[in-house]
Amino acid sequence: MSVCGSYLFSNKVLGPQWIKQPRPRRTPIEPHTENSSSTLREIVDLTKDLIRFKSTHTRPEEIQQCARFIEEWFKHRDIPCTFMERNGVPSVRVLPPREQTPLLLMSHIDVVNATDSLFEPIERDGRLYGRGSIDDKYAVALSMVLLKNRMAWNRSQGLDDGTLPLGVLITGDEEIGGTNGARNALGGISCDFCIALDGGHVEKIVVKEKGILRLKVVASGKTAHGARPWQGENAIEKLIEDCRIMRRFFDGLTEPEHWHRTMNLSVIRAGESVNQVPDRAEAIFDIRYTEKDDVDDLVQRIQAIVSGKVITQEREPLFISPGSPYLDRLLDLAKNTRPGIAHGASDARFLTQFNIPGIVWGADGNSSQHSTDEHVEIQSLSRLYDILNRFIADIQENG
Repeated sequence: MSVCGSYLFSNKVLGPQWIKQPRPRRTPIEPHTENSSSTLREIVDLTKDLIRFKSTHTRPEEIQQCARFIEEWFKHRDIPCTFMERNGVPSVRVLPPREQTPLLLMSHIDVVNATDSLFEPIERDGRLYGRGSIDDKYAVALSMVLLKNRMAWNRSQGLDDGTLPLGVLITGDEEIGGTNGARNALGGISCDFCIALDGGHVEKIVVKEKGILRLKVVASGKTAHGARPWQGENAIEKLIEDCRIMRRFFDGLTEPEHWHRTMNLSVIRAGESVNQVPDRAEAIFDIRYTEKDDVDDLVQRIQAIVSGKVITQEREPLFISPGSPYLDRLLDLAKNTRPGIAHGASDARFLTQFNIPGIVWGADGNSSQHSTDEHVEIQSLSRLYDILNRFIADIQENG
């Protein structure tokens, strides 16, 4: 373990590039600050409005309505925005007039399925409950309010909108891979640093996320009557053996914070009748990998040893932040925040694809994403807003 500045982390996991380097002291600035309680209330109330949209992918019309609501919110405040759509997936983008921004905040409005009751937000004991409260509608609301307030201050000082070093990207398909949202939009955005407000917590900035590999293994057999199993070949039994064999590639791996490849057997489909020997069985494996893994080699080795057919259903890159002077400055402002890792995945993987330096960061939700208890800690919104506000002011003042 290495002590670097005010944070503690394992070099083995994060790598030596995450040893904090000193930077020249900058001139102190006084960032624009609003009444903190009214700003927090605006963020919470806007988050509630967004939660009420049942924006799941089984309800694409709700995703559209939520995106249009955001578009109208910006227009009502005289903030130019661009509504984009690809294959039915909407995104909303706000950029400076020159279409280039030093800082981009990225978030998403789509959520996973839930009962209708979870789309009615509840504020209780310092928390805001509801589907999307932490994943990721608080981030959408915070980005909107922060941009609005920074732009209002700019205009009050007689500054051109182009001097604001901030852009916002809000997408509609993060939960199903981000292909038509973030990946499509980021290809047309020029930015120096991106914060995906979709993970970590106020005191943990995520600089690594595992990649995704989804494999389907299909076992074939021979059907027969269940009373005469010797006349058939049971595909389920073959699949079970293949599953056991695949575990060899994952068992025994030990790294700090479990930063190694993992496998979850998540779906099995087989059999049509209780009195029949099944001639087909398939399983889907959710594999997460790190920068230490050769994915092509792993798939080839699995195919070489199992009897079934191996099909790659999905493969998404991992996210590794290359480090950035902007991150150093952010960590200087957020004294109790440290870099870390995450085992899940987000649209940040497309930052790697487009060579955009960035991080994953966010409010505190006690790992309640996708649960019936999903919530965000309200005071963490205030802390996150304050740090981001000062960060933007620092960029605007010092470049």
